[in-house]
Amino acid sequence: MLLTACGSVDEVIRSARLEQATEFNQRGQRAFLRGEYQAAATLYEQALQIDVAIENESGIAINTLNLARVNQVLGKTALAQRLLDQLLEDKALHYASAHLAEAAVQKALLCLQENDSAGATLWADKAAAWCDSDCRIAGVIDNVRAGIALRANDTDKALHLSERAVSANSDVPLERANALRLMASARLMKNEADAALRLTEEALAIDKSLGLPDKIRQDLLLLAQAHEKLGQSKQAAQCRDRAARIAATALK
Repeated sequence: MLLTACGSVDEVIRSARLEQATEFNQRGQRAFLRGEYQAAATLYEQALQIDVAIENESGIAINTLNLARVNQVLGKTALAQRLLDQLLEDKALHYASAHLAEAAVQKALLCLQENDSAGATLWADKAAAWCDSDCRIAGVIDNVRAGIALRANDTDKALHLSERAVSANSDVPLERANALRLMASARLMKNEADAALRLTEEALAIDKSLGLPDKIRQDLLLLAQAHEKLGQSKQAAQCRDRAARIAATALK
């Protein structure tokens, strides 16, 4: 009876700590969505500390990914890279392939941000290797690969991958908008400004519904390029002005 009681107490303690980690994580998510990135980083770090202490592997992976993402937004790319490397190079614990795929694709995005196409390709391939048949980030990987193709001026490949990403992300608005923006960029490179305009307007509508200032700014700059190619200088100037106003705010 005593052993049974001790076991029950241990389970209650672990459950309480898991609940506390979940609470920090959820508060971090809410702070992130409000644009309170430093507060989000602190909350994710608190959640991660608890997960590490009780070896909650799923929580360690999730909160490491969250911390890397928020530090990327804060411009702390070196720290974001280190966090992802800690997860990917951990030999002591075993993480789900889905979490490793997410870490790899985040590494690929960081490489793209730094114009390292070779590195982005390497990590996109690793993400795909960890991505099984039910992988929910297949569309994200396609978007990364479309971005790599655009940098190589391979518009046909970029279009193929971004079209596939639009389909794969039908229920993921953020990634669907990213795919539409990539498609629009490829259409612009092929001098198909009318098609680019329609695609970007669709992306803009999604990004506005999500309340994402930096994405809205990107859409407006792309719209400006499309209007310019169509000889619509007034509309192009208006889009650039709107983008500049957003850039002047502190929100991302």
